Amino acid sequence: DKLAAFNILASMSGEGESAREEAIRKFYDEAEGDSLVLDKWFAVQADADLPDVLERVEKLVNHPDFNLTTPNRCRALILTFSANAAPFHDESGKGYKFIGDMLEKLDKVNSKVAAPPTAS
Repeated sequence: DKLAAFNILASMSGEGESAREEAIRKFYDEAEGDSLVLDKWFAVQADADLPDVLERVEKLVNHPDFNLTTPNRCRALILTFSANAAPFHDESGKGYKFIGDMLEKLDKVNSKVAAPPTAS
């Protein structure tokens, strides 16, 4: 399954780093703008098991295909990152700050999308 392979490749490091970057690029190119596929592309990267995943997610927030006004895209990137326990709960607190900042911005444009991660 293509998505399962992409999930594995997205977390490769070390010698697999070039394969990871090529897989990310290829998956994006093959999506050809399909919203559902692009949501997966964002989500897989937000869920990657990499030490720099937060920095990658922060860059993806500025990607031309990311927009806070698109609910599924926000869920794919922001909420998926918040479920990625290790980087979200990193002792530096950067994961919490990122999510807090994003929820504050999101609440201004779409409060219904911003509410679920804060509801308990």
